[in-house]
Amino acid sequence: GKKNTLQIEYGIVAAGEGAPLPVAVEVFSGNTQDAATVQSQVERLQDRYGLKEIVIVGDRGMLTSARVDELKERKGLGWLTALRAPQIQALRKAGSLQLGLFDERNLAEITDPAYPGERLIVCRNPLRAQERERKREDLLRATEAKLAPIVERVAAGRLGGQDAIGLAVGKVIDRHKVGKHFQIKIGAASLRVSRKQGEIEQEAALDGIYVLRTSMKAEHMDAAEVVRTYKRLAKLERIFRRMKSFDMQVRPVRHYTENRGRAHFFLFMLATYVQCHLEYRWAP
Repeated sequence: GKKNTLQIEYGIVAAGEGAPLPVAVEVFSGNTQDAATVQSQVERLQDRYGLKEIVIVGDRGMLTSARVDELKERKGLGWLTALRAPQIQALRKAGSLQLGLFDERNLAEITDPAYPGERLIVCRNPLRAQERERKREDLLRATEAKLAPIVERVAAGRLGGQDAIGLAVGKVIDRHKVGKHFQIKIGAASLRVSRKQGEIEQEAALDGIYVLRTSMKAEHMDAAEVVRTYKRLAKLERIFRRMKSFDMQVRPVRHYTENRGRAHFFLFMLATYVQCHLEYRWAP
């Protein structure tokens, strides 16, 4: 968001069981989407490092459906990622995801025709469900509070005309990203706002539920290990935060040539590796 400042996109590949350590860093042009960086890293792991069997773990923004389709074409390569909310809703509508699975435990494995040859691990986090419910209600109330003055102006005759009312509503309805949960009826001199309670309840039923998608066979990685492996992404996110924060302060980048920019990030990756390695070895 800063004018006259170039953007740099960089990504880290990490490996390791207990504590992932950074093993490679790559720098891309600032207009590169995250998902578009996957293929080049797969080629690096297989070609430069000569790895015969690889399991790529990425979040839903990194390993999209399009990227997964590309990975299927490469031999010796497995993947593990998560489904997006619309995909989870589709599983429920198709009957593959039954909420009764979580009566006794919060982990289950299902299949669905839309994902042939893949395993779907369904998990439920009760604490996350409570937090999501609280946050949704706060956002709904905040949106209603912003819409209330507009409703009052229309009722008092100080705001009229469908276009004018619609413009006023449009400025605030989706400010908190919950506009889809409201039914808005605009007349020449009227405005009615109500919640879509049915849709809210449908979304709330899936609070705390996430679905992991993987090509790994059960004999190589059981359901619990799939979940543990995916959760290691949180440790990789901490590596990113460490490089950005006071520990390393990878920014600002005061270089104007591509090679020096890449060298800058490479040195910071080496420093991060040393720090993470020492913390792992010196842990109590």
